[in-house]
Amino acid sequence: DEVREKMKSRYLSNPDYNFEKVNRASMACGPMVKWAIAQINYADMLKRVEPLRDELNSLELQAEENKCHGEEVTDLITQLEHSIASYKEEYAQLISQAQAIKTDLENVQAKVDRSIALLKSLGIERDRWEATSVTFRSQMSTIIGDVLLSSAFLAYAGYFDQHYRQNLFATWCHHLQQAGLQFQNAIMLKRFNRYPLIIDPSGQATEFILNEFRDKKITKTSFLDDSFRKNLESALRFGNPLLVQNYDPILNPVLNRELRRTGGRVLITLGDQDIDLSPSFVIFLSTRDPTVEFPPDICSRVTFVNFTVTRSSLQSQCLNQVLKAERPDIDEKRSDLLKLQGEFHLRLRQLEKSLLQALNDAKGKILDDDSVITTLETLKQEAADISKKVEETDKVIGEIETVSQQYMPLSQACSNIYFTMDSLNQIHFLYQYSLKFFLDIFSSVLYNNPKLPSVSDYGARLAIITKDLFGVCYERVARGMLHIDRLNLHCFCAASILKEYLMNQVLIKSLHSFCEV
Repeated sequence: DEVREKMKSRYLSNPDYNFEKVNRASMACGPMVKWAIAQINYADMLKRVEPLRDELNSLELQAEENKCHGEEVTDLITQLEHSIASYKEEYAQLISQAQAIKTDLENVQAKVDRSIALLKSLGIERDRWEATSVTFRSQMSTIIGDVLLSSAFLAYAGYFDQHYRQNLFATWCHHLQQAGLQFQNAIMLKRFNRYPLIIDPSGQATEFILNEFRDKKITKTSFLDDSFRKNLESALRFGNPLLVQNYDPILNPVLNRELRRTGGRVLITLGDQDIDLSPSFVIFLSTRDPTVEFPPDICSRVTFVNFTVTRSSLQSQCLNQVLKAERPDIDEKRSDLLKLQGEFHLRLRQLEKSLLQALNDAKGKILDDDSVITTLETLKQEAADISKKVEETDKVIGEIETVSQQYMPLSQACSNIYFTMDSLNQIHFLYQYSLKFFLDIFSSVLYNNPKLPSVSDYGARLAIITKDLFGVCYERVARGMLHIDRLNLHCFCAASILKEYLMNQVLIKSLHSFCEV
């Protein structure tokens, strides 16, 4: 190596040291120089190949070791095969013995079999009843607090919107799940001591009440109607539900329940006239002004129920609507799931009752009564089936949640669009858009979209709906705006999207499409 390096550094590094120049100077030295250069190149090649030769030798040694190890493993496999053969013979003998034992067990008296079945069934029922008892004790330990929270909620929370209700209820109890706004309001409209006064800016509560009491021939009226007094008197006498827009002091005797009983009649004074009061009479007051301030005397007479739309409630409403339109199978599963859960609990209660009845009606010894055994077997089988179905419902819940999450960005976009439209009155007082206006647009995009029938992929349909929702909303809203204000609408919508959904690709594409309009 030293000679090779010295030749390279002293001679070969010289550009004039080559065969042509040396051969030109001396015909004898030229071949010698060529030979020397070839020897140095050959030495370089040997230097580079030497590690590969060492590695080859190492691999040959390793291959020899692996060959020896493989022979050892082959011998071990042979030994194991012999052992397996002997174990198979022993296993066959054990199977034969087990079959003989099984045959002996089949000859056990029927009464013993029946007693085992009875003990097993009763043991399963005992475990289930113990678990139910633990749940019942837990419910009993919290029933006072639950009643207190429910009564406080019904008494105080109706006036507030969903956000304030959540904060208020979280202060009372940190471990209760929050029910939806519409669900809470529906409970308060069903369970009240004082007649409800509904704050309903969107008109949804009015529609709900009219549908709910349609079979009872509910009457909708207002203090501006000429027939208001007549409608009120008729409702008081015949017990028809009455929906009154806004409030007037003439209703104070009704709200205060200033009743008089005369000769078996229940009378209420309205102005200067006594009117018979039907026990089924109910009245609902409503206002569409969410900013109205009520005096304390009104607050003490009514139960407030606030239907003011919040982002979360509108988001839930839009999510339900898009699931009904795009995934009716999931929406049907969700409805069936709620129904099945109630049916499962009811069926278990019926089976438990029938078991207790069979045990109570047993004559003589229980082991001699086939009806008890049959009832227990039926109960055990149906309880197992119900438990299996409950497990299946858990899977369905997961599937519903997964699908709902896919459409969650669209429902959030709907909420953002509506509240962006609702804030446009800050630009000009004439820019007023109702919730019904937005929901009509949303419904039109879902059900009357010419692009959707030819598309079957759910992801592609979602992208189309999201894109068209922004486009249609902009077209219909911008149509009634000053040209100078349309840019503000662009900016408001873009800001609302970028604020929360920048990472969502579907909405980013929709934003680009929206800005191209």
